Amino acid sequence: MKKAEIRNLFLSQRQGLATEQIQELDHEILNHFRELNLSGVQYLHIFLPILAKKEVNTYAIAAWLKENHPQIEVVLSKSNFEEHTLSHFIWNEQTQLAENKWGITEPQNGTKIRAAELDMVLVPLLGFDERGHRVGYGKGFYDRFLAKCNPKIQKIGLSLFEPVAQIDDISDFDIPLDACITPNRIWYF
Repeated sequence: MKKAEIRNLFLSQRQGLATEQIQELDHEILNHFRELNLSGVQYLHIFLPILAKKEVNTYAIAAWLKENHPQIEVVLSKSNFEEHTLSHFIWNEQTQLAENKWGITEPQNGTKIRAAELDMVLVPLLGFDERGHRVGYGKGFYDRFLAKCNPKIQKIGLSLFEPVAQIDDISDFDIPLDACITPNRIWYF
């Protein structure tokens, strides 16, 4: 399948989910996230969901991390839509969050951190394939961001749905995932 087909398919499937279904799927994703080996992770980058787009609700993952792994610094991004880049900030009690005009909740202040310092990134996506390639919204923010990260960083996708067999139009610019968590299992690549 091509990226545009996958994007349309999974956006449509997401919109068809009832609130109760999404809550169940989010709960199963959190259960699988708990299985990850977090030893050695000091900085974990997380995205906050665009709830109108029915993205995986990562607030529960962030709360679980703060309760069970307080030594891990959770990091959020702020988008620059002119340059299609992300800047990264540690998320703590002093961090002020605000929703931008695209519905993305972002930090407004905080301690900045370089992408190369991150140990794990939770990657938003619309769909992925059995080889670890992902389809996002098509702007390339995360591919640019991941290209600046340490090559040893763990790139973990979060998906409400299982993968397609193969994405046919992968480019050299696309950076594959190391794993993807779905409600049914963790896919390792």
